[in-house]
Amino acid sequence: MNNKIKKLLLILLSVPLLFSCGEKKETNNEEFTKNLEHFKNLVNYINTYFIDSSLENLEISNYYTEDFIFYSYPAGKKKGVETSKIDYINNLEQMKKMNMSINIGHSIYLPGINEVTFEADGSVRVYYGATISNDTNNVDFSGYQTVNFKDGKISGIWEWADYGGVSNQLAF
Repeated sequence: MNNKIKKLLLILLSVPLLFSCGEKKETNNEEFTKNLEHFKNLVNYINTYFIDSSLENLEISNYYTEDFIFYSYPAGKKKGVETSKIDYINNLEQMKKMNMSINIGHSIYLPGINEVTFEADGSVRVYYGATISNDTNNVDFSGYQTVNFKDGKISGIWEWADYGGVSNQLAF
């Protein structure tokens, strides 16, 4: 075969590959956008819950899968601590009952990747700044989360923040 025919065949065989890659990225981008909106709605609801004294129950169960796990990494627990969905929600409600509040302020959202393939998978990474309050004592802190989704609901959150420093400043 001459060089012109080889180049033409190479181009013809490459075109479907290029289109399939573009479709996959667009699908992951759409999934990320949908999941990000879901997560932002959750954060907004949690912020509202702590501000609005008329809200007694934190109605966020439907944002999570039934098997949702919250993973945190406090000092002394290098493998982390797992918290079930019900305990996670109950802990937030208990904070409010103890006259504590949390307000998640500025956030930077980025697409997450699959831990095995390293391809965008619709998950969300978030760097955030928040204020936690106990009566009149306010502590500002920063954190990082990775948020995984299954069928449009949050299936797991991994969070890294300075819980010990926050606790010390709140003077428990």
